Amino acid sequence: AQEFPTAPPNLKEVETMGLPRLSAEDMKAHFPGAIDAKGPTGRHIFTHDADGTCIRKAAKRAVGSDVSGTWQVNEKSNTYCRSLPKMGKGVMAKGGIEEHCFAVFRAPDGTHFFSYDVQDGFYANTWRKAKE
Repeated sequence: AQEFPTAPPNLKEVETMGLPRLSAEDMKAHFPGAIDAKGPTGRHIFTHDADGTCIRKAAKRAVGSDVSGTWQVNEKSNTYCRSLPKMGKGVMAKGGIEEHCFAVFRAPDGTHFFSYDVQDGFYANTWRKAKE
């Protein structure tokens, strides 16, 4: 399997590198669909359905690890947004839903994408289209 490239740690650095940011139209080419993502919390498969629902599955397939939420592409801000139940220590935490919106940049290899949380500017994950 192809390795995930190392992403710059924050939005400021990825912008300094001059990597191309995806527009809302560019993102619509990847969503709906499934992506294979690797980030600080591990590796997950996100399946985005056309009705705006999504499912996150842990790559290691832990029992009860599937989480359902919603997603959308925000055209005004050129971001991909996802709402999922808050997580804590491997299980759902009490406290409702977390929504995060991401600026997405094309990695230099042309296959992978880097996502950055627009709220804090930090790296969220590296992803690619999942194998069907």
